[in-house]
Amino acid sequence: MKNKKAFSLNLEEKVLWVRADGVWNERTANDYVQEFRHLVKPIVAEPWAVVLDIRHWQLSPAGVFSLLKDNTRWCFEHNLRHVETIYADNAVVMWQFVKATEVAARPVDLVSQVATSEAAAREVLQAAGFLTDKSAAR
Repeated sequence: MKNKKAFSLNLEEKVLWVRADGVWNERTANDYVQEFRHLVKPIVAEPWAVVLDIRHWQLSPAGVFSLLKDNTRWCFEHNLRHVETIYADNAVVMWQFVKATEVAARPVDLVSQVATSEAAAREVLQAAGFLTDKSAAR
């Protein structure tokens, strides 16, 4: 029996919507990074955004952190300029998220903030020009 996929990725205009679920191992993290980079390849020539929904992400082994940190560095080197994070009120998961994404070289113009919901993230990203109003009809 196949388990539910541990993540979903959806590219919409200049925004990659990410949903992380459950416990990740190194294989999951590696699959995520490969799919992530493949999806954003068409938009990395210009500034782009990501919405990280980690409300259902669970504690994962430390081995995934280096893969995710490397992906964060890659994103910054390839014009990621706006991050909206949606998370549950879980201090341990937030600590894990920080450990998995903290890198030394962050772009000075990076906007990184917390959103309370997908709708709130969408509003902010529309105002910032990453999504058009027509995409709100989804």
